[in-house]
Amino acid sequence: MADKIRCADCEHCKGFRKMSNTRAGFSCEHPDKKYILDYFKDHRIHKMPGFLGFGKPFSSEVPIKTSPAWCPKKKQEGGK
Repeated sequence: MADKIRCADCEHCKGFRKMSNTRAGFSCEHPDKKYILDYFKDHRIHKMPGFLGFGKPFSSEVPIKTSPAWCPKKKQEGGK
């Protein structure tokens, strides 16, 4: 059984913080953006494609434990 994919350990997980904001937002910057866009469209998800969530104030910790269902790495490993 393969290890679970963690966004915090992934090289494609990027954090961003606006100058006036105290919390960082995280998103997936995987090169296979088309897969992410298609997944969101097919599953009628209306939030920002690739968005993982906001972290706690003044923290750089990714807000989710394991990768979401739409993760392109799951597709590469024979997942959904």
